[in-house]
Parts: sequence; structure tokens; C-alpha cells
Amino acid sequence: MHFELLLDAVFGPREVLHDLECTVCGHNELYYIHPQTGKQIGRACEECNFFQKFDDNDMDL
Repeated sequence: MHFELLLDAVFGPREVLHDLECTVCGHNELYYIHPQTGKQIGRACEECNFFQKFDDNDMDL
């Protein structure tokens, strides 16, 4: 439950886009999008408490 509260504070409203193998621990890592804009906002793994918030600059390659 605490991890969900952390994600609420960091990401705010979110929907799951997809999941992949976590780059840190190997369990499921979820990628999130903002429900209104559809932009990717971050990724998180509840198993190892890893999360990363994406800035708009992170998506520019």
C-alpha cells in the first residue's frame, strides 16, 4: 500500500501502458501513461521499490 501512495505522489493520475522485466530485480516493471494526455510518465517496480519519472526531455531522442 505504501508503494501505491508513493506512486500517487510522484506520478499522480496514471494508467498502465505495459509491463516488462524490471531492469533492477527481474520482476514485473510497469510503464505508466497519463490518462488524459496519453504521454508516458514513468515506470515502477513494486518488488524492488524502483521508480523513474520521465520528463518531457527524457522522451526526446
